[in-house]
Amino acid sequence: MSLSSLLSIARSALLTQRRAMEVTANNVANAQTPGYSRQRLELRAQNPLNTPEGYIGRGVTSGTVQRARDLFYDGTFRREAGLFSQSSTLEYGLRQIEDSIGEPSDTGISAALDRFFHAFSDLSNDPASPAARDLVCQAGARLAAQLNHLDSRLSTTTADTLSRLEAETAQANQLLRQIADLNQDILSSGGAGASDLMDRRDLAIDQLSALVSVRVVKHDDGTVTVMGEEANLVDRVIPAQIRLDGTSPDMRLVDAGGASLGRVGGSLGAGLELVNTRIPAVRAQLDQLAAALVGEVNSIHRSGYTASGATNTDFFDPTRTTAAGIQLTSALRASSMAVAASGSNLNGDGAVALRLAQLGDTALAGLGQRSFRDFFSGVASSVGLAVSGARSDAEVQQALMDQADLQRAAVSGVSVDEEMVSLMAQQQAYGAAAKIITMADEMMRTLLQTL
Repeated sequence: MSLSSLLSIARSALLTQRRAMEVTANNVANAQTPGYSRQRLELRAQNPLNTPEGYIGRGVTSGTVQRARDLFYDGTFRREAGLFSQSSTLEYGLRQIEDSIGEPSDTGISAALDRFFHAFSDLSNDPASPAARDLVCQAGARLAAQLNHLDSRLSTTTADTLSRLEAETAQANQLLRQIADLNQDILSSGGAGASDLMDRRDLAIDQLSALVSVRVVKHDDGTVTVMGEEANLVDRVIPAQIRLDGTSPDMRLVDAGGASLGRVGGSLGAGLELVNTRIPAVRAQLDQLAAALVGEVNSIHRSGYTASGATNTDFFDPTRTTAAGIQLTSALRASSMAVAASGSNLNGDGAVALRLAQLGDTALAGLGQRSFRDFFSGVASSVGLAVSGARSDAEVQQALMDQADLQRAAVSGVSVDEEMVSLMAQQQAYGAAAKIITMADEMMRTLLQTL
């Protein structure tokens, strides 16, 4: 081997180890950078030189910078992240419904129902009492107002959820555009600096996975296709443009052409479930309660006589049979003397008031053979069970997501201690290469002195 070959080998070692130290230093600098994947410089021996004496090595050279990434762990993390986001968003929405219902409580609808029918019981004992009639009107008005207020709060919850859906849809579109742009940059770079671009793209996909369920297909040119559960979201460099379409309870996510994306998962899927299914179901049950209350109370009230001797009068407005609209008739709002308590228009007769009082404990066909209080307690209990189930799901998915994140970090995360060990080894290799140059220089000087 000539001295020039020795110098060439030492030079390649110096340049390669210097580049390796740069990559290691970059890892240390980005140890806390979100989404950054550990990088390693690919080292390989240069093609040997074929001489009459045999093959002689020509030193080391560097290849491409490889990033540590495992597609399986990425897919696992994104799946669990989507499920966690879906369950936690669902829990949050259901908890808002539960808070609106506010049961059990001394001031809730269950208590208002009890006070309403108890007021009729008091009136049946003293049907001529103006104070007892006032209490009936106040209890009825209070019950109606609480149903109105609960429906209004559910409407507000729907509006809040829709606002969140709009914001998350805009965020998803931004991420889809970003992923497509990064695909284009990776394609244009031809591999130069692609590791950092891929990290940025994978971080955007991670963020997208919290909004919608995603699957990623990697292509040989470095680009990826991002798919939802039933539709493509990014086709290499072409992103989908998604938007909300329709109204509750038939709202959906569609693409630019109006085609439905089907099931979407993630927080967007949970939001759609809330506005399309969960909240409308509770409001429908409240409307069922209000309609039964108006119908059953009015049916008995019409058979009675008011203080002025009028009969066939309604207690609740028969044209307003929803939780949002239920209210007393205008006559009762004007005077409590319009309450029908007597069944015979005789003094001391409180038969109708007694029947109305007993109605509170009566199983009704319109409520599935349950009383008013039992029916509403069932509504509150079902929401509470749904909240508990969603909370349990969120806790399980949180644990699974954290575990998947740890497994992924074990592959792609940066350990500063490990990088320091690598840096010391690279520094020693660099110093050894420098000593080879020094030794070659001394050999050259010795050779020249002998000439």
